[in-house]
Amino acid sequence: MDKYEIQKTEPRGTYGFVHIVKRIEDESTFAMKVVEFMDEATANRAMEETMIMLKLDHPNICHYEEIFVSWDHEVSAVTVCMVMDYSPVGDLASVIQTKRQMKRKIREMVIKNFLGQMVDVLIYLQSKHVIHGNLKPTNIQMLADLSFIICDFIFPTFVGDEVKFKIRMKDYSKVWMAPEALKRRLIAKSDIWSLGCILLEMMTCNMMDVQNSFPLHSL
Repeated sequence: MDKYEIQKTEPRGTYGFVHIVKRIEDESTFAMKVVEFMDEATANRAMEETMIMLKLDHPNICHYEEIFVSWDHEVSAVTVCMVMDYSPVGDLASVIQTKRQMKRKIREMVIKNFLGQMVDVLIYLQSKHVIHGNLKPTNIQMLADLSFIICDFIFPTFVGDEVKFKIRMKDYSKVWMAPEALKRRLIAKSDIWSLGCILLEMMTCNMMDVQNSFPLHSL
């Protein structure tokens, strides 16, 4: 952590929180995902799982700069810190929200291009035996050239803490989750389910009602 200076901290999510940091050496800006664990052994196991991210090379996948284990004095917990690219442009959720407020829809060609790139991303991840596990509009960062990168992957050890999952999981996050993901199981098909939910929201520019979406999980 000594290499970085924290600029701001985003609201806490289910699996941790994100600092926007500046690397002191060259003043480069990154997003640092911080995930807390009960003990060092679990944190080390989680870090081993996430190391695959350093090897991924795809234009629509967030680049991970480095991953390390640290001690967070504020929460008195061992943490895994993942330093990754940061885009100040915003995320897909903000794009959808803007369209919703303007009572407009996203152009069909844009959605088709997005779908084509996302399918290519998921095929690439499958070839590397990697599951995103947390696909939703807030985890799709928009870039200045109007392309996008997916970020905030989760891994088996991340979802092993049932107490954290139940306490921190917000209802609106469940809208994009497949049935098995709600039971903290990660499989490749879960990402396809989430992509379908994202496409539906992009096509309508309406936030799906949580209560209305839950019956879908029982099908």
